[in-house]
Amino acid sequence: MPFNLWLLPIISGYYLITTFVYLKYTYQRLTPQQLLLHSIIWGITLFVLVYLLRIIVTLFFVDLPDKLYSYFYLLPITPAPLLLTSVFTFVFTILTVHILNFLLAWVKYFNWTKPVEKAVDMFGNEIEKLFKDSATKNYLIQINLKSNKVYIGFVARIPPPRQSDYYELLPVLSGYRDDLTKEMKITTEYYNALNKYQNNFEKSGNFNMNILIKADQILSARAFDPDIYSEFNN
Repeated sequence: MPFNLWLLPIISGYYLITTFVYLKYTYQRLTPQQLLLHSIIWGITLFVLVYLLRIIVTLFFVDLPDKLYSYFYLLPITPAPLLLTSVFTFVFTILTVHILNFLLAWVKYFNWTKPVEKAVDMFGNEIEKLFKDSATKNYLIQINLKSNKVYIGFVARIPPPRQSDYYELLPVLSGYRDDLTKEMKITTEYYNALNKYQNNFEKSGNFNMNILIKADQILSARAFDPDIYSEFNN
């Protein structure tokens, strides 16, 4: 097999790990060199898979490969060993990825958390891991912004790595830090508003109270325990 024919399987591997929704969250944080290496690995795997399928099909339909060759080489293409297998690997990958993405969307895959959790655990930064833990373990987190604004709330949704420059938080308390002492002062409580909002079907069905926080505006973040906070503050 000529070395240039490996280009199609490698492109197939790259297309798979950057387009298939179950894999792209995991691979999108890799460096270009790592992405190329994994593209090669997946490309070879896809090529071997298609080659094995070709052997299985040949066992049941002996004349099918010869017929496909005869039609394929009607095109102005120079015959080469395994050329058709490389081309079929590329076509097979594109069709399979789009079909699987459609099926996963149809079964509401994007509401599942496990694939995104795995991607965050493997490649997420510290903020993303904190947001993931808050969403899965249902505890409060405190976000300190560069503007000295402070938000305390719950994370209702795990942010996939690098999908957005914003984080989503359901606020419970908010306030600010004093410019000089940096002491946190709570100025707003959202408990009553949240209760009214959740009990109003019309509003809760069409709106949400989540706030979006730009990633580059976050100065620090941590888990927030009201009991521990009350030990140090009246």
